[in-house]
Amino acid sequence: MFTATSTALVAADAAPITPGEIGQTAAFFVGAFLLVAVAKVLRDLIARRQGRSLGKLIVERDNVAVGVEMAGFVLAMVLGLLGSLVVYGNTWYEQAGDLLLTWAIVFVVLMVSDQLISRVVLRGLDCNAAVADDANLAVAIVRATGNVATALVLRGALWHDSGLGERLAWVGLGLVALVVLSLGYQALTPYDDVAEVRHKNVAAALPMGGILLAVGIIVEAAVRGEGAGWAADLGALVLDLSISAILIVLLRWVADRLLLPGATFHEEIARDKNAGVGLLEAGTTLSVGLAVAYFLN
Repeated sequence: MFTATSTALVAADAAPITPGEIGQTAAFFVGAFLLVAVAKVLRDLIARRQGRSLGKLIVERDNVAVGVEMAGFVLAMVLGLLGSLVVYGNTWYEQAGDLLLTWAIVFVVLMVSDQLISRVVLRGLDCNAAVADDANLAVAIVRATGNVATALVLRGALWHDSGLGERLAWVGLGLVALVVLSLGYQALTPYDDVAEVRHKNVAAALPMGGILLAVGIIVEAAVRGEGAGWAADLGALVLDLSISAILIVLLRWVADRLLLPGATFHEEIARDKNAGVGLLEAGTTLSVGLAVAYFLN
């Protein structure tokens, strides 16, 4: 059994913290910081192999889109690594191995999720070129929020009370939920979300990011902690997401009529490219996610 515990950074039963525990805490902190830095360097190397220097794009070309995407990735690595860290080793060597294993899982899953967001949610777009070469902030927002949402899924799934294989299965289900509900949202909007993002419409990107984050929050709350059995947990997750999807649609309809008298979300987003309205819709969606997660906890 891949037993989930805290990282043992806090002494049990509120006993006084010893110098050894302080050293262990410091070692974990430094190790986690270095691993996040390594992940960032690896991502930069991948971009360099594609002929792009992310550092130069930010510094020399003032490419805000690259900066937003990079910030989203770094934040996701921190959330995913520290939020998902499980330690069951008794020695420092074993615990270092646990840290490395968690880092590897988080990094690989973020890379896979990035491809899913790029190829499925933002289908038909060359997202790397859009962000790096065209400075498309809208694409960067969707990909950055997708990374953060994936980190939330990882935090919940890797803390699920089950074996490592089953936890990874929950990660996969969480990624499927991110994609499916994002596509469901696109199906409900009267405009072409991907086309708007392609044309750098930040107002259209913000609600897409809001959906991703809301789903990530709900999945984390739904699968985190003790399990009641695979079938029961899966049924509960599907039910939670279904209820959330209905609430998102209803709340969007209500907000559309109460918060914007004389106007509609889709007109302001697609026609006027009103980023304030896009942010308002994203906030509405996140409100549902936070409310559902609160009652799940």
